[in-house]
Amino acid sequence: MPFVSSRRILVIALAGAALLSALPQSSQSPWSGTLAAILWAPLVPGASALAWVRDRIRAPSEPYQGLPEDLRSAREDRDQLQGELDARQLRIEELERELRDISGFRPADRAGWQPRRATVVERGGGRPAGLLGIDIGTNQGVGEGDPVVVGGKQIIGEIASGGAENRSWVIPLDDRRCGRIDAIVTPQASGKGGNAARQSMLVQLVPQGNRTLVGELESLAGVNPGDSVLLGDAGWRPAAQGMRIGVVESVGKLDANPLRGRITVRMESDPARVSRVVVKVRVTGEGQPQGQGARGAGAAK
Repeated sequence: MPFVSSRRILVIALAGAALLSALPQSSQSPWSGTLAAILWAPLVPGASALAWVRDRIRAPSEPYQGLPEDLRSAREDRDQLQGELDARQLRIEELERELRDISGFRPADRAGWQPRRATVVERGGGRPAGLLGIDIGTNQGVGEGDPVVVGGKQIIGEIASGGAENRSWVIPLDDRRCGRIDAIVTPQASGKGGNAARQSMLVQLVPQGNRTLVGELESLAGVNPGDSVLLGDAGWRPAAQGMRIGVVESVGKLDANPLRGRITVRMESDPARVSRVVVKVRVTGEGQPQGQGARGAGAAK
């Protein structure tokens, strides 16, 4: 009897599989289940034995085993109520966090805007990619240029054009589509009176991605790592002015011009990780006119 090589067996098996895949599915149904049962049959005793050994080694322990029926039932009811209580406490903590977020929006004069909570439902959407999709839109009064914040005072971006009735796109501050941003560098409070000679400085920031923005200064005097950076751009809505962008991460000199300084600002909140945000929605008829204080935002097509 001629010896059949393993290569020939493999070729025959592949040819058979290709032939079977070409057959209509209706013709395979009657016998494919029977064939699978036949092939699985030799493994059933071994699987059953292994399952028996596993149950013997790690036998499931009944809670409160050996206790009287009434006492066991009472303790099971207690455990169920404890689980429901824990779930309610988690819900209360979530509602308290949301309340703190909303409570953070209480400036001296809130005329002209109202907070709207939103959930980030999509990331990297739009063309080009990089925008954040949130679950509120024009039906909730959201419009192009509205500032988007977290934690009551940390601005992370603005609403782009091209939203829908219940969907909007957010351009993160570290996205180049936000354009150049005028900001104010304020000295970090030390509590020792050392900030008397340090004044706030204006700087124009350029988004670089990865939570960073960079800017140039005539002089680095009075700018230190850790100083707060606030938004102070007239092209943004009044509700965005004074919101916190982040902190100065590093300072240094420009390689091309050592007489000028360069600062790197790191956003306090990472837009790629936030799950809930608040949009400062304009209220028409209050505060500023409809067309004032808005600038064109990048479109999300």
